[in-house]
Amino acid sequence: MKYLNKIIMSCLVLAMVLTLVAQSVYAQAPMQTQTNAKPVNIKSLKARDKEARAKYQKARQQYQKEANFYKNARQDFLNARSKYRKLKNAENKKAMEEKARNFLDKAVNTLIKKLETMKNWVSNRRAIPEDERRAIVAEIDKDINWLKERAGKIQTASPAEIKEEARKIRAYWKEYRVKIKRITGRIWVARISFVFNKAEGLADRVESKIEDLKSAGKDTSSLENGLDDFRQKIALAKEKYETAKKEFDAISNPSEADELFRRGNQFIKEANRYIRDAHRRLIEIIKEMKSI
Repeated sequence: MKYLNKIIMSCLVLAMVLTLVAQSVYAQAPMQTQTNAKPVNIKSLKARDKEARAKYQKARQQYQKEANFYKNARQDFLNARSKYRKLKNAENKKAMEEKARNFLDKAVNTLIKKLETMKNWVSNRRAIPEDERRAIVAEIDKDINWLKERAGKIQTASPAEIKEEARKIRAYWKEYRVKIKRITGRIWVARISFVFNKAEGLADRVESKIEDLKSAGKDTSSLENGLDDFRQKIALAKEKYETAKKEFDAISNPSEADELFRRGNQFIKEANRYIRDAHRRLIEIIKEMKSI
């Protein structure tokens, strides 16, 4: 009974993971792989989830605050440019150039805050292998540093240099949008991979329990059929997962990014459906085990 209770506890943890997978990206709770030696502390999982959400929300609020500054600066620049076009004098030209400088500065700061929000989100996705997280964070840090270099040049840039910096940042923005989609896809497939590892490990433990019951003379044919069905559904989910991974990995340029991301997201949803079906089957198996 003690061994069966461990399986039931693992099943509850898997249920939590599956629920998280089905939620939106920013609602994901950080999870860590648990050892077989210790039962999972549900309260600890919830506490880590709450802490991660709080950190993310703080970073997101900072980004939204900077985004509002950017919007105001953009409107100020548009107004100054319109005024200069109507009356082209030195005073209006200088005002337009200062508004352009401020607008570009706020644009860069907004992008930095956006990347910092993304970095915070990735750092707290504990379902992602540590080496994968480090690689993504390093990639984001590289972009943040590049933007900080741009920010340092804006304050002392001449009007011609401001135009050049604006051109560079516009080009970066196009690449950035592609990169964010690719990173988001990588995170989705990484956390689903975590679910597969949990599910397959649990299936092995259930199989071991079935063998124990069979050795004790119990009829386990129904349990064996149920486990086969569970594994088949996980295998189908894996097929969808692999296809989604290929779609996300193929994201490399703006012209194809949206379509590849959409297709990858659809395959992830299909994988999620198979995982949920597998989980329901697993619950049925556990209930049947308890009744034997």
